[in-house]
Amino acid sequence: MQPPVRRGLPPRIYVPIVAVLALGFLWLMYYLLAVGFGVTGSVFGKTANGASIQAQQAATPSVQGGGPPAAVMLQLKTLRERIAAHPNDDVAITQLADMYLAAGKYEAAVPFYERALRVNPRNVAAQTGLEQAREALRQR
Repeated sequence: MQPPVRRGLPPRIYVPIVAVLALGFLWLMYYLLAVGFGVTGSVFGKTANGASIQAQQAATPSVQGGGPPAAVMLQLKTLRERIAAHPNDDVAITQLADMYLAAGKYEAAVPFYERALRVNPRNVAAQTGLEQAREALRQR
C-alpha cells in the first residue's frame, strides 16, 4: 500500500507566510485608522500646521511656579488660535471646554460647551461635557 499523497506547503513554510501576511494586515489597519481619524490638532500627533508638538515645546518656555505643563499650555494656545481662525468650529470649542473641565475649572468650561452647542446642537461631546460641568458645580 502506498502512503497518501500530501498536498500543499509544509507547515515550516506556510506558517511564516501567514505570520507576515497577518502583520502586514495589522499595519494596514493601523495606517488606515490613523489617517481616517486624523491626528492633527492633538497632543498625540502633529499640529494643524504640520510642526510636531515636541518642536513647539522646545520653542515654548516652561511655566514656572507649578502651572500647567508646557504641552498643556501649547494645546490651549493651539485651540485658542484655531477658534480665533474658525469661530464656528464646535469641535475645537468642545476640546477647549474639555480641557477646562479636566482641570476642574467648571465655571470656565460651561460657557464654551454652551457656545459649541449653539454652533452644533447635536454635538454629543458638548452635551455630555456640559452635563458633567453643571453636575460638578452643583456638588460644590
